[in-house]
Amino acid sequence: MARVTTIPATISRFTAAPINEKKKRRTAAYARVSTDSEEQLSSYENQLAYYTEKIMKEPGWTMAGVFADEGITGTSTCKRKEFLRMIRQCRQGKIDMILAKSVSRFARNTVDTLNFTRELRSLGIPVVFEEQNINSIYPESEFLIALHAAFAQSESESISANVTWGKRRAME
Repeated sequence: MARVTTIPATISRFTAAPINEKKKRRTAAYARVSTDSEEQLSSYENQLAYYTEKIMKEPGWTMAGVFADEGITGTSTCKRKEFLRMIRQCRQGKIDMILAKSVSRFARNTVDTLNFTRELRSLGIPVVFEEQNINSIYPESEFLIALHAAFAQSESESISANVTWGKRRAME
C-alpha cells in the first residue's frame, strides 16, 4: 500500500492569505488628481468620499485605507507618496485588494502600470479598475491593462507637448 504524506499549506510573503467568508477582505482604494485646480480638487474630494462609502458598504470588505495623491502627475511613481505607501502596505500583507477608478488614475506610464500590477498579482492582490471593468488578478487582463496604460501615457505625452508648444509660442 502506498504511503501518503500530508504537507500542510503555509503562507509566504509572496502569496496572499486566503480570503474566506469569516475573514473580511482588507480593501484599499487609490485616487489621484494631476493638478491643484478647483475642479480637480473637487474631483479628488468626490473620489475620497465615493471609495470610503463603497468600501464601508460592502459586507465582505473592511477599510484598509484610501490612498490619494493630489496635484501629482501620473507619469512617474517616484513623487506619488501615497501610491508608494499603499504599495509598501501591500508588500507588508496589510492590503488584500485595491480599487481604482481607471488605469489612467493608477498610472500614466505603461511600464510602471504593468510592473506594479504584476507584482501585486504575484502577492495575490487584485487591482480592480472600475471604469474599464478589469481585475488584474487574472493574467489574461494584462493585455487590456497594457492597452489602456499605453493610451493614458500617450495622452499625457500629447498634453505635455501641447503645453510646451503653447509656452514657446507665448515667449515668441
